[in-house]
Amino acid sequence: MNDKRRLFLLAALSGIAGSASLAFAPALAGAVLPLGSAADALRAVAAAGTAPGYHATGPEEGRPIVIALAHNQHLAQHAASATLLAAQGFHVLLPQLREAAARELGHDLLSFLDRLHLPEAVFVGTGGAAAAVNAALALRPTRVLGRVLDEHATPQQIADAAAQLVRQAKWRT
Repeated sequence: MNDKRRLFLLAALSGIAGSASLAFAPALAGAVLPLGSAADALRAVAAAGTAPGYHATGPEEGRPIVIALAHNQHLAQHAASATLLAAQGFHVLLPQLREAAARELGHDLLSFLDRLHLPEAVFVGTGGAAAAVNAALALRPTRVLGRVLDEHATPQQIADAAAQLVRQAKWRT
């Protein structure tokens, strides 16, 4: 979607919903996320501030699995894993991380959970995102119920490992 269409969609949503703000339009115009629906647009607007933008799939009542995307990774790299997990009833969240030190990114992931009111999640991280997941675990171990960090796994292997961790985790909620 080009920038003009994004801005038009944002303007339309702000007029209809009253919750979006044109102040976020410049940040949204540079968003990395594909905007497939009005809900995706509102998520991108809400995340355009300090929190990472993200894509979500699967039922919202499903157990959360966060597939962290490093600043140089694209959604397409993890789309197959996300689709497999969503088909099993998990709520899959794919935040796009900024370029920063691992500890800062760990804080970003925990703040991401806070913004979505999620007390805990299973995390997937490959490449630079693996260090961010490890940092989040070091900062708040009770919020990271499991992690999949294999760089060379297939999408099916990643999905299977994440699903197994979700089933074995001791959820507080």
